[in-house]
Amino acid sequence: MALAKRTIIMVVVGILVLVVGIGGGLYVGLKYFSAPPETNSKEVQIPDPGPMVDLGQFRSSMADPEVHLVSVKVTVELASVGVATRLADPGWLVMMKDEILKTLKDQRYDNVRYAEGMEKLKQDLKVRLNAILPRVDDKAAVNRVLFDEFMTQ
Repeated sequence: MALAKRTIIMVVVGILVLVVGIGGGLYVGLKYFSAPPETNSKEVQIPDPGPMVDLGQFRSSMADPEVHLVSVKVTVELASVGVATRLADPGWLVMMKDEILKTLKDQRYDNVRYAEGMEKLKQDLKVRLNAILPRVDDKAAVNRVLFDEFMTQ
């Protein structure tokens, strides 16, 4: 009788350990290895690009003691169609091209030969262009400067 009682206790303890182990495994598995819960928030909307203006190809020597050249094809993304309409005057395009050439002339080969330097050049161009262009609806005219082609030598 004592053996039967002992066997029943061992089976009950075994079943309890098995249930607790399975429950703990499920808890850990669901908590740490499952996909994050979906939220009811709206998906992030990526805005469409603004109007693009191709400013053309630019070639310039660089501000180095050795002879280094830079060649870029520049496109600017404008803030709105209103900005594009305002900048349709050929005078603005000439001013923008002049500012790009001056900015390229000030660059050094070692500063623009890697991607980080290219991004810095884009930001410099954006700042310099926005400094000379009129604001429309209290917005800067140029959102981004993009390079269609970029070559240094």
